[in-house]
Amino acid sequence: MITSAEYLKRLQSMKPTVYMWGQKLDVPVNHPQLRPNYNAIAIAYDMPLEPKYQDLMTVISPITRERVNRFNHPYQSTEDIRKKVDMIRTLVSETGCPCIARCAGSDALSTIGITAYDVDQEFGTNYYQRFLDYTGHFQEKDVTAAGAVTDVRGDRSLRPYQQPDPDLYVHIVDKQKDGIVVRGAKASISHAAVCEELIVLPGRGLTEKDADYAVAFAVPADTEGVTFIALAKAPARQPKMENPVGRRYAFSDSMIIFDNVFVPWERVFLCGEWQFGGGMGSLFGDFHRLSHCGCIPARGELAIGATSLMAKYNGVRNKGHVQSKLVDLVTHSEMVYACGITAAVKGYKTPSGIYAPAILYSNAGKLFESENTTSDIGLVADICGGTLITMPSEADYFSSNTNDYMNKYLKGAVDVDAEDRIKAFHLAADITITRWGVGMVAAEVMGAGSREAQRRAIHNNYDFNKREALAKRLANITT
Repeated sequence: MITSAEYLKRLQSMKPTVYMWGQKLDVPVNHPQLRPNYNAIAIAYDMPLEPKYQDLMTVISPITRERVNRFNHPYQSTEDIRKKVDMIRTLVSETGCPCIARCAGSDALSTIGITAYDVDQEFGTNYYQRFLDYTGHFQEKDVTAAGAVTDVRGDRSLRPYQQPDPDLYVHIVDKQKDGIVVRGAKASISHAAVCEELIVLPGRGLTEKDADYAVAFAVPADTEGVTFIALAKAPARQPKMENPVGRRYAFSDSMIIFDNVFVPWERVFLCGEWQFGGGMGSLFGDFHRLSHCGCIPARGELAIGATSLMAKYNGVRNKGHVQSKLVDLVTHSEMVYACGITAAVKGYKTPSGIYAPAILYSNAGKLFESENTTSDIGLVADICGGTLITMPSEADYFSSNTNDYMNKYLKGAVDVDAEDRIKAFHLAADITITRWGVGMVAAEVMGAGSREAQRRAIHNNYDFNKREALAKRLANITT
């Protein structure tokens, strides 16, 4: 395992082609709006090195026989799954960082392992051995990878092979003796601009005519032909009071273009086996929804803490209607966590030997999150009051012309300093209504797939026949 400083040094030595705000970045991780994204990843390097977190955040690898970061370890038991959920929650809740940024690559790694084994059994390929070799590299180098699943998709009513432009889905354009060449683009790929590898998976069901789109592979981020168009969510300036979370930890998202990118065979994990394309995308979704069952409850803790604090500073913390709204926030947060733990405990061993979470519960947790995220923002706003969105800026607070007015008129409860109340407002605003906060809300709703995708997964993995048989028995229906 390595430190965050070592990871930063590796990123600074790479030469990826990254554009942001219309400009090419020489060293992307050094950009002030991408450094908060690196800060999030740094947490998941440094906390596991602390002795008190060793059991939760590290594990002895069955591949390398060395202690490795749990993010780099495909699940070997249901206990592994449970600890992953608790690890993610701990990382987020103890730092205030809303997203640790290593989950998607970890989830993609497990997806490849399970699918590679199944494809080998069906077609006699050797993808699983490639997966083992790659995982050994991943663990020994302590890699952070982006999981690149979502294609740009073009006309969504058409299948990949029907698109007027074949590059709207990542696809194979050539097979050579030593590897393949791919072209296309992936969109909405979180944290990719500060990751050192990309793990690319197909993101939808495929037909035989879509065989060229059935491709999974891994490449370093600075591979020739890979171009990022990044969007950073961190504030462009460094305020003193505003954006207390967003200025320290923030997302970035990228559209990633693959322009005739060469991938050596040892890093190819699916190549034309279209029967497994859709299953790969669905399996990744199941893994990633489980990850959300760890981070979302921890984000909820931050929202609950900020809202409870604002209620105190407003002098209404003991009011029944405020307590009721806080209970709603707690319930929404802990229900997601409960689904994650249930998904872990009821996880199952796949033929590959890698364990997967119980699909029904990982999807139920993510769906519950998605459907309550926006209403939770309403609860926060209702308790904080309208000043949440109308408070003058910190520039006015620090101005000698207006500081006295703000201290006088933004005071709340009698025993609270106005400056403390103002800081609490900025925290509540940062997780709800700032550009960063709203982006996080949208990410919670759409991350790991749409609500419809989760509904389909729940429907398809629930035994309705069993429940219908129960209903018939109780109703004394014999036909």
